[in-house]
Amino acid sequence: MAPTSTSISKKRKADNVSSSSSPSKQSSPKKSRKTSISVEVSPNNPEYDPVVVSFPRGVPSSIIDNNNNKSNNATIDDSPLRFTCSKLKASSSRGRRITGEDDNCTYTASAVGHGHDGRLTKMYVCVYNKKKKTLKLVPSAEKGTVFALEQAVKEYTPNVANESMLFGSGTTQDDGEGNAKVMSASDRVQLLVESFGSKKKQKVMASRAANKVNIHSLVGAGDVMMKSVTKQEGISAGNKKGMEEGSTMVNPNDVAFEQARKKMLPPYDINADAPSKVYNAQSIAGTIAWDKVSRIVETVFKKKNEGTESDWIGALLGKKKGFRPPSIVALLESIDPAKKGSSYRIKAAFFLFLAYKFHGKLQRRGMIEGASLDDCVSALYVPHEVGLRLFELFTSQMDGNEGGYIASKQQKSKLTAYILILYMIASGKDMKVTSINQLCKDMKLDGKEATLVLRESGFVVKKNGAGNMGVSLSVPLKFPPPKRGKRT
Repeated sequence: MAPTSTSISKKRKADNVSSSSSPSKQSSPKKSRKTSISVEVSPNNPEYDPVVVSFPRGVPSSIIDNNNNKSNNATIDDSPLRFTCSKLKASSSRGRRITGEDDNCTYTASAVGHGHDGRLTKMYVCVYNKKKKTLKLVPSAEKGTVFALEQAVKEYTPNVANESMLFGSGTTQDDGEGNAKVMSASDRVQLLVESFGSKKKQKVMASRAANKVNIHSLVGAGDVMMKSVTKQEGISAGNKKGMEEGSTMVNPNDVAFEQARKKMLPPYDINADAPSKVYNAQSIAGTIAWDKVSRIVETVFKKKNEGTESDWIGALLGKKKGFRPPSIVALLESIDPAKKGSSYRIKAAFFLFLAYKFHGKLQRRGMIEGASLDDCVSALYVPHEVGLRLFELFTSQMDGNEGGYIASKQQKSKLTAYILILYMIASGKDMKVTSINQLCKDMKLDGKEATLVLRESGFVVKKNGAGNMGVSLSVPLKFPPPKRGKRT
């Protein structure tokens, strides 16, 4: 843009002077003086546009002291504050990082630079030359961004790091998964003394810390001492358990995730030596419901052996083939009733079918209405004992005057996990299937959701070129680490 010149008027008020002796006479007003100033607007130039910064924590002492020394013609002791501007990423031209440094502190700020931000006003730096009578307007860098500088003191280690209470040097003790060390009561005392205590108290605390012996630092002594203490007579079982748990460092985050996992998954044995021993169908169904399922299955096979019932699959799943889920039908057809262990698999598959019916009922409306729990169970057309177990695991009673039971989003996910695990149990001892696609289709379940649920349950899910999702379970049982949510 070409420089433009405008005329700016500077007016001075005329002094009205009145004479006390002769009020009729007045002094003539002075003529106004005008000064022409040339205004120049510079075009955008990213390489040379000035950077506007701010100091939220106050102007640095190096700037204040140097300015005072210059005005007093004194010697300048502190080094001047110097800044460098660099790209935020080497591979991208967008974004800038500002870094500054003096003798005591460092200053950093950055801007991501995602194009225009839609502001109607931009920031300009105005430079007025009084001698030449010129006013130069220069656009600031990064489309008017003001870089708020974060100040950090050199060679200073805070007692509180990363918003977590850490004692001593304040350095973050990381266990490899981003979990910070938790501070004990004695460490809190040490922190308070370091911050507010007298020198005498600080020396006492330092002497105590120097005389403290870490039992885990002694080769072979930690386990021997702990075992000898727990073998003493007169110590209660609760105290022994507390001493054994206290001898090992427990991560509170792992404990929290383990408790949440136990609420969502069926009972499992993390120390199982075989895949078939990790999950148990009888534990999932409960004693009463499993006894009912067992009696039904045994009655059907008794009739089959007597010759009065030829279609044992139809006797379990219903005579109407249209209501039989193809995935469970194929699962039962793959089981040979004459083989050892087939009875357990058939009972697990039958309980899976009853849970599948319950899932279909909830999937339509998300609730089951009824004046009482017995009425709700009767609407499912499942054995009463099994229905009570399903309502206990996956629903909550509705509030208000309306009778019935409702399933939350978490309870629906829990039901999905139980059904998928029951399907794996009924598939055989190796806990391995080549495809769960048909089961997901019958349940109207998205493949990604099924994969996520199974992986959170300790299974391995692999998808082949044909699109079939194969699932397997191996020991020792390993659960995936928790995932952090996306920033909003």
